[in-house]
Amino acid sequence: MNTPNVSENYYKEREGVLKVALELNSNGYVFRETSNGDIGIDGQIEHINERGEATGKIVGAQIKSGNSYLVDKGDHFAFYPHEKHKNYWSVFPLPVILFVFYPNDGKIYFTDVRYQLNNPKLTHAYVTLEKNSFLNSFTAKKIFETTGDFSVPYYTIDEVFLIMAKTICQNPTFHISYLDLFTQGLTNLCRHVYFSMDVALSIAEYYNETEFGLGLGYTEHEFLNEYAKFLMSQNLASIDYSNYLIDWKERQLQPTFIAPLTVRGRELLKSIKIIESKFKTHLPATTLVRERSIEMQFRTPDDYLRLDLGKKLREIILKKEG
Repeated sequence: MNTPNVSENYYKEREGVLKVALELNSNGYVFRETSNGDIGIDGQIEHINERGEATGKIVGAQIKSGNSYLVDKGDHFAFYPHEKHKNYWSVFPLPVILFVFYPNDGKIYFTDVRYQLNNPKLTHAYVTLEKNSFLNSFTAKKIFETTGDFSVPYYTIDEVFLIMAKTICQNPTFHISYLDLFTQGLTNLCRHVYFSMDVALSIAEYYNETEFGLGLGYTEHEFLNEYAKFLMSQNLASIDYSNYLIDWKERQLQPTFIAPLTVRGRELLKSIKIIESKFKTHLPATTLVRERSIEMQFRTPDDYLRLDLGKKLREIILKKEG
């Protein structure tokens, strides 16, 4: 009887997919397998939080099954991807998690292959899978490491505003807040938020009323890093955290980004404008001109006004809190 044959490789690959799907399901994540043609991504995984809520944090999944896919390098495994897959995964719009089911020990090893491929420090032809990075109930959360921080709860927009206004670097020569960084980073007719060290330094210099120059070290860099993480945790701007981490962790640089505001980001902007309008009339015109011999990098007189408004709002909020 002449009928199609089912190869042994089919069963082997399906075993890997089913084992990954079962493990993800047991850990409370949603796995959506690609149903029409695998071209380098076998499916998508969505993070579900402890309250059973879909977070919208999604990664792509590529699943391989078989001992031949992993080469034992002693303290880690090596996976050698085809050039076409390297090109595809490196530009994929989501983090791509490579899962390899290894029948020799029955474990599923995984890594963020897109992150590795975009890491400028990658000097070898293979992708590394650490031997302690295998899928289980303790490691499953690591699948979403490059999508953002899930430890911070969602706040209301009013709460977000207050937190951003009150979160201030305690260095008196670098006395800036999250709110300052956000409002001064607005660009492209307030559709995007921009961040760079130049923005932070310009704000700090404008606010510096000490006799000393700006002080910048680990604490200040960590403050700026936490600002970016706050934007992401509160879903205020669409920042590619994976790309951000490559600069922060691998290159040890303060990342620069320009990111579109989300719906929540635009809601925060509306709230800020309403609050600002209440205080504009209380500021004397002389606040628009500071008698300081510094080169400002702000774009319009409104930028100066917003800085002075921000400082006034901060004083009022902190006075009420005290």
